[in-house]
Amino acid sequence: MTEACHTCGAVLPEGSTCQTIFDEFLALEFSDPRYGQVHFLTVACFLVQHNGYSDCALVWIQSALNNYLEDERNTQQIRRKAVKSMAEYSKEIRRKPDAAPLPKVAWSMTIADVAAQIHDAESYCKLIEQWGYTTLQEMTALHMGRI
Repeated sequence: MTEACHTCGAVLPEGSTCQTIFDEFLALEFSDPRYGQVHFLTVACFLVQHNGYSDCALVWIQSALNNYLEDERNTQQIRRKAVKSMAEYSKEIRRKPDAAPLPKVAWSMTIADVAAQIHDAESYCKLIEQWGYTTLQEMTALHMGRI
């Protein structure tokens, strides 16, 4: 029997959650550099789709995703810019439990979709990158008119 994630809408295999899949992905990324090269995208997409970022951080992560995917900046460049730009905001990155709820987004690709199609490190990286592009395109619904 399948279940759906109440936050992102992912269709999950029985006994699984988005968080358990995310934890498995992190274990892969930290244990094998072939998987770890997309770590930035994995974390960003998961947090965007699971309402993990504050409103302020959503603006920043959208820009960072765009820089990474469209301008082909590497993770070190993104991190350097992140430290500078997030320090300027001096606000929390993570969404507070009492923050106003974000609009629901019908994500067309979720972490469960990635997990269902992985065969090896190459397919993992391609799927995570595809998830990144999809999340970037669809995330505008989260903050349009709010920030």
